[in-house]
Amino acid sequence: MAQIAVAWLLAKAVVASIILGASKLSQLEDNLGAIDVKLSDSQIAALDQITAPPSLYPNWFNTNMVDDKHKEIFGTNRAEPF
Repeated sequence: MAQIAVAWLLAKAVVASIILGASKLSQLEDNLGAIDVKLSDSQIAALDQITAPPSLYPNWFNTNMVDDKHKEIFGTNRAEPF
């Protein structure tokens, strides 16, 4: 599991460095094994989706308050007031 987490971070262009927290040599060796793990684009996308942070207030509130007519007019992903 640790190898997948580290491999996912290694696949991110925005990650400049990764700090591994190992208190045993076996843990360090396991973490370093992530270098050999190659995640597919769909695996990375799935991990991105399940780890995405929730929308913060007021964004979630605005999204819930826009009615279907205005979503249709302004686009389904747009919830800003007009």
